[in-house]
Amino acid sequence: MGEHYASQHKDAPAGNAWRPCKAQRFQKGGGQSGNQLLWEVSQAGDCEAGAIATDQFILDILNKIGEELVVPTAPQDDRMVSPWLLTTRWHEHTFGHVTERLRGMVTIPKDDDDEDLLKLKEAVGVYFQYALDLLPTTDEITLQRLNSPDPKKLGISNTPFHKHQDKDTMRRYILPIVSLLAMLIRSDDSSDYHIPMHPDLQYLITALDGSVARNSPYQLTDISLIVHQILMHIWTTKWKRMPENLIPDPTERCLALLTLQKDGSFKEPKDVTGIIAKDEYCIRLAFLTEIRNRVALGEAEDESAAFDQLEPYLTEHNHYTFSRLRSLQHRASSLAYSAAGLPRIWWTDATTWSAMLYKGNRIDLGDVRKMLADTETRLVDLWENFVLKGLRIRIDYRAISDDLTNKDVGYSFLSDPRNPCFARRDRLLEAFFRNKDIFGHFGVVRQGSMIWNKGNLRRWLQDYADFHSLLLLRCEMLSGAPGRGTELTAMTYRNTSTRPTRNLVILGKHVAMLCLYSKTGALTGRDKLIPHSLDAVTGDILIQDLALARPFAEFAASVCFLDNAQVKELYRQQMFIKFDRLFNSSDLSSTMTRHSLPTLNYGLTINSWRHIQTAWKRKFRCSAEDLLEEDTEDTVDALQAGHSRATENRLYGLSVETLAGPAEDVLPLFLNASTTWQVRCKAVPGGALLPYTEARFNHNHSLSESALAQDAYRGKGTPSNTSLVPNADDVARRVIELLMPVLTGTIQAAISSAVASLPKPTPSPISQDIRNGFLAHQRQFQDESEEEYASDSSTCMNIIRHDVYNGIASRTPDIAVVGHALAAMKTILRDQAVAWASEQQCQAMAAVLAQQTDVIAVLRTGGGKSMLAIIPSILEKDRGATVLILPLKSLMIDFQRRLKGIGVPFQIYGACPGGLNPRENLILVTADQAHTEGWRESMAVLNQRKRIARLVFDEAHLPLIANDYREALQHIYELRSLAVQMVLLTATLPPSSVPDLKSCFGLGEDALVVRQCTNREELTYFLEKVH
Repeated sequence: MGEHYASQHKDAPAGNAWRPCKAQRFQKGGGQSGNQLLWEVSQAGDCEAGAIATDQFILDILNKIGEELVVPTAPQDDRMVSPWLLTTRWHEHTFGHVTERLRGMVTIPKDDDDEDLLKLKEAVGVYFQYALDLLPTTDEITLQRLNSPDPKKLGISNTPFHKHQDKDTMRRYILPIVSLLAMLIRSDDSSDYHIPMHPDLQYLITALDGSVARNSPYQLTDISLIVHQILMHIWTTKWKRMPENLIPDPTERCLALLTLQKDGSFKEPKDVTGIIAKDEYCIRLAFLTEIRNRVALGEAEDESAAFDQLEPYLTEHNHYTFSRLRSLQHRASSLAYSAAGLPRIWWTDATTWSAMLYKGNRIDLGDVRKMLADTETRLVDLWENFVLKGLRIRIDYRAISDDLTNKDVGYSFLSDPRNPCFARRDRLLEAFFRNKDIFGHFGVVRQGSMIWNKGNLRRWLQDYADFHSLLLLRCEMLSGAPGRGTELTAMTYRNTSTRPTRNLVILGKHVAMLCLYSKTGALTGRDKLIPHSLDAVTGDILIQDLALARPFAEFAASVCFLDNAQVKELYRQQMFIKFDRLFNSSDLSSTMTRHSLPTLNYGLTINSWRHIQTAWKRKFRCSAEDLLEEDTEDTVDALQAGHSRATENRLYGLSVETLAGPAEDVLPLFLNASTTWQVRCKAVPGGALLPYTEARFNHNHSLSESALAQDAYRGKGTPSNTSLVPNADDVARRVIELLMPVLTGTIQAAISSAVASLPKPTPSPISQDIRNGFLAHQRQFQDESEEEYASDSSTCMNIIRHDVYNGIASRTPDIAVVGHALAAMKTILRDQAVAWASEQQCQAMAAVLAQQTDVIAVLRTGGGKSMLAIIPSILEKDRGATVLILPLKSLMIDFQRRLKGIGVPFQIYGACPGGLNPRENLILVTADQAHTEGWRESMAVLNQRKRIARLVFDEAHLPLIANDYREALQHIYELRSLAVQMVLLTATLPPSSVPDLKSCFGLGEDALVVRQCTNREELTYFLEKVH
């Protein structure tokens, strides 16, 4: 009743309470306007005194519970407040006010509202459309300056301010400004929530309120002039916080209320950034209008002079609205990126990863497979019986030629003269006309003239749209990583005058989509094309559609949309058409929901499928994003040539197949990522140009199963191949994988046997030296900050701070542990004369194996640093894995060579599909990969199956000297995502840099520092005076 009264009787005074009673309706169904007429009824016994007392008691409780929802009192303890609200203090601003009242202040006016603000939204739309129309005639330098929020720090952007690619986007971008103006109009002096305004602003708001009334004589262009004056007044005013007005800036106040939710809480920072971005875009457009106005009125000599006058209002670190919004955007973005989101996925099958819970809904891979099989059946049925009208007609081809460098308008592989099979475009049209029944269905001849049955042609186009909706669904769900709906629904199959790169190409024998990531294209001005291989059925039917059915669809559209050139143009160049328009993201989500609900008992959408499919592709190692990630890393070959991998991708070795974005050698991996996912879905993968009749799901399980078997042992970078005959490389790889467990077991057995044969009661021959070394370190050593050192290596001291670690340095080492370590070293090096390279190597080994603190080992070149990672991985075979992080590719190559040479088992992250293998106890990973989400997830999964004992970082001094140009060496402390020991190895670390190194890696003050003199006796320095 309270909700009904508030919504339907706003002007009437509200009652203090609502008495519950029994009621009967006057008639079945609704009355006028859907309202019901009810009257109170009573039954015998209802009026008894006891019942009345009980009812009154219940009524009192309900009244207390049903009080108006008021924002809870602001917590006094900041620990109870989120970091975002601690920076904005918005919760303090809303304290004591009714939530619905505050939210109502910023609602968008509607036609059926009692408020008379009908013209407000239209006027704001006209205002900003006028500003958009100024863009083409504005100087480029002005647009570049508009797009440079911090020119003092970052300089002038080379990317000019521009329109959105989607025309409908602006309709959403103006909504926060509509809410801002509506909020100011709704502000009432008599209300408990009043917005203080300057008299000039109050005058303009009053004028706006009168001009947007339903019967106002003002035209929209007149109202837009008032809107401009209001916005300029707000956005050129210095707003100062006062105790009685915590949010003086109306724009920020509107932003706070727009993020206020029904329960009194505020939206998360990630949900605020979009609103701020809309405000910033509109502010730039408004000031573009002001710049042009000042030039037109002679207040400025040119646009540059006008911008100089207005620049403080459009840049950061000033006291105006734009600067405040930018500050909030930076904070919100920082919190959004750094805060880990709660998991949407919970795996119920942690063995085969075939089942999960997505937001509590069970999603099974078997059900997804069945859904895709059902869509395949429906797709073929639509194609054969509705689009082709039962005719058995197709175009056969064995290979298709495509020139990816051809940018001519209208070009596609369908028009390439090297593909004569596609030369005739009238085959279906002729077949329809030669069939009397079909010909009579679409038209009749009367007095020598053809009269088309537009109703049946339109029905055929509707069936054609349903057919395209299924093609679109399969492109989204079966082509690997899901594409963005905005780009997927707007793809072209031939070059156009405005987009010279088509989205459908032939790469070898793959029918591939080039998904254009327009989100970054709009920001950077460069295209980012990502190839996706289509499965065999979808790829062939799509080619048949464009070669056979599309010409007839163009003809039908020319008849049905005679005067609509835009619709006819869609049929000539777009891949997917929904009758008289393009599909959009909502259409695609609706199609996915409709076809997934019967099988999965859950309606998939673009967003939910992205989360679900991403979870699976990480487990199955079929992620195209990983390929992009790896392609950004520098390779030894690239560095050897004197340039970066990015430069190599952009300039060198380009061929016909090279696209903007990834390098040529990565493109097959993108296609492989698609086909790997298709095999997982038990669909016949692309890459063979099979006819869809041969690739049908029900007839070719053996083909997809054989591909699945090959995928089980194919390396990550090997292109997909549906051939059943493996090549020599595949056979060799398979043999190696079969032999590795045997070799690993043999080596481990030899090491275990050697260790077990050690005489336990008798101390090791070096035990006395070890004991003396450790006892020596119980003395107080000189401070690490000492700057002068003796040049003679015999007097170079082993500097360890006694007070930073009392675990190892203050007690005698475990003789048996270091003895076993030395024995393992002798075994793998195949030399029984091997001894510790130095006391410090032995001390560091003891500390590493003890796992009681982090260790920094500063050992000279050749001092045995690598053994601190290798030996623990051997001795702790069943107790914990060792991860060796290598910051250079050259180190990775060197370690692989050395480990293979001494026969130590190891694995390299990313080298094989399926995640980390718990059998191999030494894991090598590059610093670049160690920063990725995939690595963190793989490490977490391995840690559940087998504990990770430590992280070892070689050449640990590099993050101190290379973090300004190596992104992977920034925020290096993030590497330790699990509570494990951190071991840092280096030969190049002065004592004065130890505190910086600890801070860089996030080590505690109790970290043990083991330092060996790093003087190089074989090196001699000569100083000569140059005259």
